Amino acid sequence: METFIPRGCITGPILPSFVLREKLSPGAKMLYALLCDHASDKDHCWPSHKYLAQEMGYSVSSIKNWLGELTNARLLTIHRTAYRSSTYVLLRPRAGAASTASAVPVRKETNFGYPQAKFGYRNNFRKSLEKYPPCPPTAERHRSSRLREKGPKGGDFIALNAAFEKLWAAYPRKEAKELARSVWHRLCRQGEIPGLDVLIAALEKFRASAMWLKEHGRFVPQLVNWLRGRRWLDETPEASASPEAESAMTPEKAEQVQRCMKRLEEHHQADPTLEAARPAFEAFLSRFADGQRKRGPAWGLWSLLHRQGKAPCEDEADTDMEVLTFLKSWSLNTVGGQ
Repeated sequence: METFIPRGCITGPILPSFVLREKLSPGAKMLYALLCDHASDKDHCWPSHKYLAQEMGYSVSSIKNWLGELTNARLLTIHRTAYRSSTYVLLRPRAGAASTASAVPVRKETNFGYPQAKFGYRNNFRKSLEKYPPCPPTAERHRSSRLREKGPKGGDFIALNAAFEKLWAAYPRKEAKELARSVWHRLCRQGEIPGLDVLIAALEKFRASAMWLKEHGRFVPQLVNWLRGRRWLDETPEASASPEAESAMTPEKAEQVQRCMKRLEEHHQADPTLEAARPAFEAFLSRFADGQRKRGPAWGLWSLLHRQGKAPCEDEADTDMEVLTFLKSWSLNTVGGQ
């Protein structure tokens, strides 16, 4: 069985013995060892919370809690600055807890000015880079770089915008133009849209379809939805019937139309009895101030009462009431009372 000698063969964070005697959680002790590895030959470092969480395999909330423990134990102090990660300064351990830390060098002052080229680098970075070289770029990275190279410059943007204006001018429904423009440029950047001539040809077929011509274009989608749904890839819609074909009528259809017209004529045919009673209605209506404004509803109620033989005459009108109110009251008192 092959054995292993730790001394000289271990790299990375090493936990100091004085931290083991501190009343800290295991996570806080591991975090202190990791910060010591980041600081290396300096007394401070500035890794972000997210980076520390990735290295330890815990959440950012756990990192913040453990930093609080180290701060309360006076092993660490934190300098927070705007627009960059916080700086963690390692404090000299207390005399009672740091019997093995007496040889640790102490720096009197810490300069937090603008970092130099090697500020905060670990000593073993070059060795780690030689031992573990970076992975070669994958096909996905090549693809994303090609997309970035093919992205629209200023001239391309102007040309694409001009092409969109031509498409907008040919589209029948003029709604949500700016949303459609945004989708148009996004599809062009991704290379997922054909040329303008292909779109115009597909659009002409849709404009001649029965669905788009139905009810004066009620079912025409907005251009933003037409682009977002890649509707130019749909099957060619059926063209609407020509006016000659629509005007063609079978004998059965002509007979149905004649029957409908006959029923309408019978329904709207004037009643001679009501026409003879219209002068009496006009005399009755002239007694009310709002009679001319409410002629239609008043004639409906009065003619209904006339068919029943209960229509009021001119002398029975109560001019203190509105005409409709009087007719409703008259109907309740005469017809409803019986």
